[in-house]
Amino acid sequence: MPNADLTRFVAQAREHAHEALASLGTLPDGVSVARFIADYGKVGDMVHYVTVPDAAAEAVSKVEAAHGADGAKTFLRAALAQGAADLLESGRLDALPPRIVHYHVKHMGRIAGATAANADWMNIKGDLFHKDFGLITLRLFAAAAQLLDIRCGIPRSILFTEGALASVKKGQAIMQMGGFKPYVQIHTHLSDLDDFNEEGWNECYRCCAELYEKMPQLLGMFGASWFYDPVLDDISPRLAYLRKIPQDGGAHVLYVSTGGDHIDNATSTSPSRRKLYEEGKYMPKSYMLAWGKREQIDWARRNPR
Repeated sequence: MPNADLTRFVAQAREHAHEALASLGTLPDGVSVARFIADYGKVGDMVHYVTVPDAAAEAVSKVEAAHGADGAKTFLRAALAQGAADLLESGRLDALPPRIVHYHVKHMGRIAGATAANADWMNIKGDLFHKDFGLITLRLFAAAAQLLDIRCGIPRSILFTEGALASVKKGQAIMQMGGFKPYVQIHTHLSDLDDFNEEGWNECYRCCAELYEKMPQLLGMFGASWFYDPVLDDISPRLAYLRKIPQDGGAHVLYVSTGGDHIDNATSTSPSRRKLYEEGKYMPKSYMLAWGKREQIDWARRNPR
């Protein structure tokens, strides 16, 4: 990305951070944006992106007590903007593969240019906030269609979602990949769906393959969703690539569960799937897709952009 764009992103972010902090006035004793950012990024090797460190959560509670709920949102907006600027100037992105850096900087530009300080998602408990703040603290990496969380493991409960024979087969598949942890877990970010298409997902897989070169301890990639269900080949064939491309490249598809939240997730944006569900012809199921790094690297070599 041109240096002019980076300079513009940094300037925008710092301006928005300054405006937000100026509107708040005095912060409670011991609270600062810089300290909040630092505290938020202090996590262990296997801490999921939704976990907020106690020190960071306490800082927001103090701001809310002093300035109300809207004040807490303004503080978080200032922290997001300042964190984006700090990251872009820090040189920390240089340690990541260039492909990931490209998509990460794209997100930093989005965060830097956003002006809303009172959006409902600007909440220390909100998933959209967790994802944006995960990006600015490098607890998450951007990878086109998905975000990458490197502090994850395949839950052992996956072994017990079907019968004994399926449990054995799942265990064999996981052992073939090297064990239960550590893996990259992939997540969709609803704040940016521009790359949620076949090429965007292929780019995600290439990002993972390049990340393994930097972090050889990672065993592979996994994610779980209703759209990995094999029945989508028939009822939503345009989404079949989400499962078929990785599976053809050596990924494992493992049953997780039926119904529950998957019903709304699978039917809320598709009248045809909703109709099939209401007619009793389709019951949404969640499957985990797990892709060992050797197979994923091989796929990426065969499918360069």
